[in-house]
Amino acid sequence: MDFTFLGGAREVGKSSVLMQSDGLNLVFDSGIKLTEPPTYPMPTDHVDAVFLSHAHLDHCGNMPALHSRHKMPVYSTAVSFELSHMLQHDSIKINKLKGYPPTYAEKDISRMTAGEIHVQHGREYIFHGKAKFTFYDAGHIPGSSGILVESAGKSVFYTGDTHSSDTRLLNKAVYPDHADVVISESTYGDRLHPRRMDVERQFLDEVEETLERGGVALIPVFAIGRTQEVLLLLESPDWTVYLDGMARKASQTILRFPDMLKNHYKLQEAVDNTVWIKNRRDRKKICKEPCIIVTTAGMLEGGPVLDYLSHLHKDANSNIMLTGYQVEDTNGRLLVEKGYVVDEESGQRFNVDMNISQYDFSAHSDKEELAKTVKSMDPEEVFLIHGDEDSVEALKGEFGERNVHTPGIGDKVRIN
Repeated sequence: MDFTFLGGAREVGKSSVLMQSDGLNLVFDSGIKLTEPPTYPMPTDHVDAVFLSHAHLDHCGNMPALHSRHKMPVYSTAVSFELSHMLQHDSIKINKLKGYPPTYAEKDISRMTAGEIHVQHGREYIFHGKAKFTFYDAGHIPGSSGILVESAGKSVFYTGDTHSSDTRLLNKAVYPDHADVVISESTYGDRLHPRRMDVERQFLDEVEETLERGGVALIPVFAIGRTQEVLLLLESPDWTVYLDGMARKASQTILRFPDMLKNHYKLQEAVDNTVWIKNRRDRKKICKEPCIIVTTAGMLEGGPVLDYLSHLHKDANSNIMLTGYQVEDTNGRLLVEKGYVVDEESGQRFNVDMNISQYDFSAHSDKEELAKTVKSMDPEEVFLIHGDEDSVEALKGEFGERNVHTPGIGDKVRIN
């Protein structure tokens, strides 16, 4: 049994792992890394099937290109497919806007759809009589999955992005009792998260303080998962919440899959109680009064948030409240480190005089949770991926004498 790490090894981005067993070439995820320009996983000669863990571009962004070359079946949950298509279509638009060469076209997404096979969490499937696989709820975003593959007498569990604690939106992840090999993410392998209830209280207090001093609470969010979590937190009869950007479409899609949510009715109520903003005129108008605006993009890379910043960047009474990690070379990181952002469409630079705050609403397990999860499956071999050098090495130290691998991109490892 061989494993080749095509991307997402000692880095976060372009996740992709090739597993070769009993004559089958199986791939876990095929994403992109949102660098300038984007980068992609290493190519592979033959693929029999792909397992998609969830709908984030670093896991699904290269899937149409992979399918156009290999015409293989793709397995995932129904909501993951719908959300990934939304992101893939948007990725085409962004690459065109930035002048990057396309790696796939709209027609490739349509053709891939015909090869998609919907799976359910907890149900066992058989592939070509040679492998069995089961998708488990990963607790990361709606529809996210960890994937157990059994082949040639061994069991392999790929965690995808995983979260082993309950949130307002989702139940915690579910894991198999045992796996011989675990391929685990390590995004936060070098740190512990603060208590969620403390983060939520600080967040709500800051929203209230911003409104009381006559400012706007501008909350950039990731469309999938973070938007819905924040809306549930902001649900209050005393506040008007405006919702803008891809966050609207993502929320509508997610609500069509109630079985994937902790409480469908609460989310439906929270979404119903928002006011949807659809054009630039309305954006300018609502910025003139104290209000709460939830909008994409979470790292300030395009989306309506830049339009709002063009109106609010000089307002010291207003607050931009970041709700997620800001990757290097993004506007979000520029804002945190240097206090300005750049609108790539216009080329205009905004020095931001607003209050800037950042909150840990992570949908990933931390160091202790990851170590506990992996140990609970009692694996013979562990691969740590989806983390930078510091995270991978710190998490490796939690496993003592276990056989732990920290591969780099292109590394191939054989398990006997």
